[in-house]
Amino acid sequence: MMAKDKVISAEKLVHVKRDFGFPNDFLVRLVKKYPNYFRLTGLEGGKSFLELVDWNPDFAKSVIEIKAQEETVRTGVRVRPNFDVKLPSGMFLRKEMREWTRDWLEQEYISPYEDVSRLDQASKEMEKRTVGVFHELLSLSLLKRVPVPILGKFCEEFRFSNAFSSVFTRHSGVFYLSLKGGIKTAVLRQAYKDEELVDRDPLLAIKDKFLGLLEEGWEERKDRLKMQRERVEKDREIAKKQQEPEERLCE
Repeated sequence: MMAKDKVISAEKLVHVKRDFGFPNDFLVRLVKKYPNYFRLTGLEGGKSFLELVDWNPDFAKSVIEIKAQEETVRTGVRVRPNFDVKLPSGMFLRKEMREWTRDWLEQEYISPYEDVSRLDQASKEMEKRTVGVFHELLSLSLLKRVPVPILGKFCEEFRFSNAFSSVFTRHSGVFYLSLKGGIKTAVLRQAYKDEELVDRDPLLAIKDKFLGLLEEGWEERKDRLKMQRERVEKDREIAKKQQEPEERLCE
């Protein structure tokens, strides 16, 4: 729904299935299950694309917009959708940067689901929309972080510029870049506290339980193999003693 022309490469979606918790057969099972929402297009043996069939405005609400609506209902005061800017402990912005951030936040929020074909790619409005798209993508991911090279695969679909990664450093109160494992990864800052996820996706709990069961199974297998080796060694010792000649007591 955020993509240009509401079409996205099926091959690219396969590359991000783990980041967003898609099942291995999502292109077959989910498309078949929801034909009123999606369809696969493309030539047989060639590239295929996932296309949006019907636009549902109820789904075209970003995490930021939903949060603003919930706060409006809770407080009775209209809350304007906007980004949460959270600087790391000990980090301070220069006066010029504080003023720039304040002015940027005062600009109207542009939903990542809004049609922006009218906007100039180099405009301030387009930059705010781009930040909104990245915020939404990271919010929808399981770990609230996605490698920058993976995001770069979708430059055409989401109208990202070639220098899109500069967004993560320009807006360090919204994102931060991690270099763990030698991979540049974009992280949603508000989703973490002391390097721990604030709200863990239910799929992660299922994954943790599955990995725990696997580890438990490996431990049981290791114990069984250890017991088998000990029995084999014991049997060898018994067989060795039985083969030893009896001591002669008389000449």
